Formats: sequence, structure tokens, C-alpha cells
Amino acid sequence: MRKKLFLVIVICAATAQLYAQQLKIDTVAVSVLDKMSAIIGELGSCSVTVNSNYDVNSKEFGLIKHSDEQQLFLHGPNKLLVRSEGDKGTRQFSYNGSMFTFYNSDKNHYGQFAINGPVMNMIDSVNKLFGIEFPVADFFYPSFVDDIIAEAKNLTFLGMTKVNGKECFHIAGTAKDKTFQFWIANDAYSLPMKMVIIYKDKENSPQYEATMCNWQINPSLPDALFEFTAPLKAKMIKLKAKK
Repeated sequence: MRKKLFLVIVICAATAQLYAQQLKIDTVAVSVLDKMSAIIGELGSCSVTVNSNYDVNSKEFGLIKHSDEQQLFLHGPNKLLVRSEGDKGTRQFSYNGSMFTFYNSDKNHYGQFAINGPVMNMIDSVNKLFGIEFPVADFFYPSFVDDIIAEAKNLTFLGMTKVNGKECFHIAGTAKDKTFQFWIANDAYSLPMKMVIIYKDKENSPQYEATMCNWQINPSLPDALFEFTAPLKAKMIKLKAKK
């Protein structure tokens, strides 16, 4: 009986050791991400410019690179404004705590969806219902680091490098369906400066890259900034549900 018990213990220990070797989570990487997430969680307001490049599959040419520039303004727990210009056109997403509004200035039409609660809950609902994506939203989730660790097969600190002249911690990891990289500023605020995600589960493994600059910490953002007033002759449309 003792021999059998000893054998079970040895097998369990060997399995745990093998799993630990396969799942490599670097404590330095976790510490850097924890600090960044804590600082973002304490912000009363912020604004940032996001320059994103992303791949779209084409039957004729394979992956085609597209780009957008977004201005993001966040205030308190329930106000968000995103202004976007680029290959998807000139658009705006606004949320005042009780109403989400999508506005396409190229077509001069807008759609609205009544919802209340924190910004992150709104983002989840709007993405699920309408497929609308928000730039670098992952960084603002309180569970960001826990979510990364839960899905990561490995996570490592690669060393120091620079993004737009600012020294950054370079962190990389892999998950079942993607690989990802983060560049986190090595300064008092430890804010994200760049991210890259490669989607391995999609055709041709498309890539999303976002560079963040012009961070403003706790700026004074009036409530009126997040209120939407329909422009002259703007047409109201029904937001199209996600298929």
C-alpha cells in the first residue's frame, strides 16, 4: 500500500514539475504589469493618442495592412469618448453614463444604445451586441493581469528597449490562440506605450499593433465633452447587431 501511495505521489510531483516547466510565468513581467494596472486603476481621468495598424484578410492579396488614429478620453468610472480617423473612416464613440452613441461623420449618421454602469461593462455589452471594438481597452480592465496569467502559456520580460524615445520594459507571452507583446514605460507612471497581438487561430495569423503617446494624467475633462449633440441634418440609424 505504501509503495502504491509513494508511486502516486511521485507521479503527481513529476506532473506538477512538468507543468511548471511548460507554464513559464516570469515574476518580473508580472510585477511590471501589476504596477501598470494599479496605476491605471487609480486614475480619475486620462487621455491618450492611439495609432493602430491591423491586418485584414484579402482573397487576392492575403493580409492587407490598415491603420487608424484614435483620441481616447476617459473620466471617472462611467464616461468615455473615442474619436477615430483612418481607413475605417471618421467616427466617434461616446458614453455619458446612460447612453452610448456611435457617430459616423463621413455619412453623417448616428446610432444610440441606452445603457448605464461602468465604462468597462458598457464596452463588454457594446462589443458583444454590436461587434464594436475599442482601442487598447484591455489595459483598463481591473482584471487585466489576472486574465493574462490565466490564459498565458508563458510570460517573460525580454529586457529594456525604447518606444518613441522612452525607455520601456519589453514583455512577451503566448496563449493558446495568440502571441502578444507589451512595452511598458520605465517611469513613475509605468503606462503602456505599445502592444502587438498576433492571432494564431485566424487565417494567415493577422496582427494588431497599437502605439500610445501623448498620455495626459488626470486632466480636467468636463462632462459636456461626453455628451452627444446630433449635427445638422444628421440621420439617426439603428445600430446593427453582431452576427
